[in-house]
Amino acid sequence: MEMNLTELARTTNVDASRIQEYVAMGLLGADHSTTAFDDSDMYWIDMIQCFQDNGTSLEDLSGLMPRCRKAQTRLTQVN
Repeated sequence: MEMNLTELARTTNVDASRIQEYVAMGLLGADHSTTAFDDSDMYWIDMIQCFQDNGTSLEDLSGLMPRCRKAQTRLTQVN
């Protein structure tokens, strides 16, 4: 389901400005739009929130999230 920033913020209970920060830091993927989001973004925001709840900084996540995305891509590829 495609949604805008306001809808995503409401759905995830995360401030829109915080989501924009995630986008700016590349946590939702390289060159991600700040206006169009989908269900996979809800997953990644939940993941980011989980890491932060356990003490991981956004700076640390900026190095970790690309690895998580790459691993997920490998796991979901059909051989």
